[in-house]
Amino acid sequence: MNGTASQKARLSSVLLMTLCAALLLWTAARPLYRVFLFTEIDYNEGWNLYNAQTVALHQPLYPAPVGWTAVNYPALSFHLVAFLSRFTGEFLFTARILSLAGLCLNALFVGLIVWHTARSRIAAWMAGFFLFAWFCATADNYVGMDDPQVLAQAFFLAGLYVYLRGNRSGWSLEAAALLFVVGGNIKHNLIEFPCAVLLDLLFAAPRKALRFATVGALLAALAVLLTSWIDGAAYLSCLLSPRAYSAMDGLNGLLQLPLNSPLLALATAAAVFFCWKDPKRRILAILLGCALAVNAVFCGGSGVDINGYFGSMLAMVLLSGVFAAELSRLRIGRFSGPSPLLTFTVLFVSLAIPVVRRGNARPDLLIEADRVAASRFAAEIAFLRQQPGSAICESLLRCAYAGKPYVYDPFNATRLIGAGKLDPNRMVDRIRNHAFGAIQMYNDVSDKLGDPEPQMSFALPILKAIGEYYKPGLENEDGVIYIPRNQVGQ
Repeated sequence: MNGTASQKARLSSVLLMTLCAALLLWTAARPLYRVFLFTEIDYNEGWNLYNAQTVALHQPLYPAPVGWTAVNYPALSFHLVAFLSRFTGEFLFTARILSLAGLCLNALFVGLIVWHTARSRIAAWMAGFFLFAWFCATADNYVGMDDPQVLAQAFFLAGLYVYLRGNRSGWSLEAAALLFVVGGNIKHNLIEFPCAVLLDLLFAAPRKALRFATVGALLAALAVLLTSWIDGAAYLSCLLSPRAYSAMDGLNGLLQLPLNSPLLALATAAAVFFCWKDPKRRILAILLGCALAVNAVFCGGSGVDINGYFGSMLAMVLLSGVFAAELSRLRIGRFSGPSPLLTFTVLFVSLAIPVVRRGNARPDLLIEADRVAASRFAAEIAFLRQQPGSAICESLLRCAYAGKPYVYDPFNATRLIGAGKLDPNRMVDRIRNHAFGAIQMYNDVSDKLGDPEPQMSFALPILKAIGEYYKPGLENEDGVIYIPRNQVGQ
């Protein structure tokens, strides 16, 4: 009988793991395929590529506080891509693979942290795999995209793991601070991690909190000095440049987390109870609180996407691992709690909610659409390449691959125009004089003029000038490429 029961348990585990693997493949098929496709995943890819090229050409990233091309990210990711491109010979796919490796490291460190705090191997493994699947289901544009956020998260998670593993002793505080600073020099908005460590230390060992804060501040100051010396004296000014802000946008975005994953939200809330009572893992509950507060604030800024909530997502998955492990140890009379594998299987199944809501239930159809989009992308680049002189692209990646110099960043330039830092009439004069051989947009001028809050667009005077002095030269589902009106007989 015991042998039969053991066989049934093994068969049940195999079936559950097979189901989870199938759901992981379902969510990951399209974003993983797209990593290796010559097309644009997101607007930021062209911006990151141009910045890596700037570093490779030994030009400053931050030459002045204000300019038509602006860099408001730290420099380390651009240096890393520029260095690796020496061996690969290109920038885009190098950065994409680096980002994908960062997501795998995210999953690894989530698993290690869950193992350290919950002492359940299966919960640790499943938490790591679930993190990967959740990103694919809810933030597929950031899976293997040329963007530094996910790579930076790996360093912040590594810092948290070192802190937990060191048990607040030895050199673990300095090592954690160093990893946080390295991560912050890749992407600077993940401050919830060092904030959580600092608060945890204030609860447990205030003197060590001072030590951690002092070391972190010194390392951060050193990083700022080095970056200013290497990449331009206007580094801090560029990093802190203004952007439009809406507190309601931040709060509304925060509500998407429980709406997309209600079961995960419930598991997270229950795990906060387990963690808060235990000083050794209380930091996970603190991390969630810090992440929710910090993410809600940052996500009120214009141009901030779902990546603004990645800290909260990481905290929720960490807590779900603790919940799965603690639930399996629950005993009420003859009742035993479900295994971590079963708990995570339910969470995997719940990923169908965000997948269906986002219209991604048929990855085969999406992959075919991506292939067609790649053909259009190549045709647009060929058309841009044929146009003489420089060009302006809302999709910077198209201009970059057409060999056009980096002269205008529509999103950041519009942000700086709105803040009164740039004069749009200078660009209007250049458009009036047909200084650009082509201007590419995601939609036409009339659509943009009718949008009361255009994102990643052009300032109103510039849009009107484009409509007056340029005409459509190529149109498709992905947008319009304008050419001067004095071309082709006009």
